[in-house]
Amino acid sequence: MKALKLKTKTYIRRFAIGDIHGCYKTFKLLLEDELKITTQDVIFLVGDYIHKGPNSEKVIDYIIDLQKDGYNIFPIRGNHEENLIIKQRTYRPTFARFIAKMNTRYGKSILSKDGELYLKHKEFFKALPYRIQIEDYHIVHAGFNYEAEKPKKDFDAMLNTRKPLPEILPKMLKKRRVIHGHTPISIDKLKQSIAEQSPLINIDSGCAFFKKVTNEQANQLGFLSCFNLDTQELITIRNKDQEPQLLSTVPAYH
Repeated sequence: MKALKLKTKTYIRRFAIGDIHGCYKTFKLLLEDELKITTQDVIFLVGDYIHKGPNSEKVIDYIIDLQKDGYNIFPIRGNHEENLIIKQRTYRPTFARFIAKMNTRYGKSILSKDGELYLKHKEFFKALPYRIQIEDYHIVHAGFNYEAEKPKKDFDAMLNTRKPLPEILPKMLKKRRVIHGHTPISIDKLKQSIAEQSPLINIDSGCAFFKKVTNEQANQLGFLSCFNLDTQELITIRNKDQEPQLLSTVPAYH
């Protein structure tokens, strides 16, 4: 499935959640303790559920279990999920190294004893759409190639772009704003984009980037962010899966 169009006005609450990156405890705490989600809510996930954090396998299983229990969870494809699918299909040695980064002492392997993705995980990854369109939002992992003749057909850009919004507002944004992740930004910049009612809202506040940060960045990164699509409220929770490793200098976040 390339894209999914949904009508969402019948749900009580509508949320979008940023890049999780294997931070299972943080994700679960956000949904169950902070949001207290019900089957009357709808939750969109902007991709990158795996890598970086310690429990990729638990994150995927949790999403699958929530869906089976009747919760309206709609995950989309991130570049990390796309890379996993491609590497398994084409480059076995590369795939083994790719998966090894997710198999830590904190969580179970995402691979079977035969070195294959479990069927339920394989089906989950392959079913992920590149984008979701609802009445008032486009939801995508990285964004769109607004310079393309058909931005909704450029799937690579949806997974990987980091280009800023062009000066002239694209036609596709005149009725719908874009919710995305992919590029970690500070909490202050995220709050500013919401306050300014920006047509692009990046909700990746670097949840798994809390592992190696400066003192200054420790106050701005390492959060899992959730955006209420109706009230415009931002809900954030500090990474509960990793202890910060403070450094004197690291590359600046965007």
